[in-house]
Amino acid sequence: MLQQTIEEQERYQRWHRRGRRAMTPRRLLQESDELLFWVEECVVQQVRIVPGWLVPRLMTVLRHANPNMPSRLGRERRPEQVMEIIYDAQAALMEQACISRGPAQVIPLFARSRERMLKEAAL
Repeated sequence: MLQQTIEEQERYQRWHRRGRRAMTPRRLLQESDELLFWVEECVVQQVRIVPGWLVPRLMTVLRHANPNMPSRLGRERRPEQVMEIIYDAQAALMEQACISRGPAQVIPLFARSRERMLKEAAL
């Protein structure tokens, strides 16, 4: 019994970790916001190139936004140009986020009165 509980908890933790790691458009937008913060900080601090530790994270976001975006970045590391590319990536990610959510389910507010009106109309 105890072993079964341990296995269930491990299975739950695996699925929970997998869900957190999934790269959804919304999570990528959050990541791009954080990257934009760091790039803006480079501009404020007058750093001429974006630090190397940001580039792999940036490439991941760009790759998910549009497969052609990483090639657009190329070897460019000036903060102003990198910010422009992040803005374009955010636009693509916002569009993907809207599409991935799909239309909302319509909830009838006055279902009983509508049914009654339909019955009265049928008579």
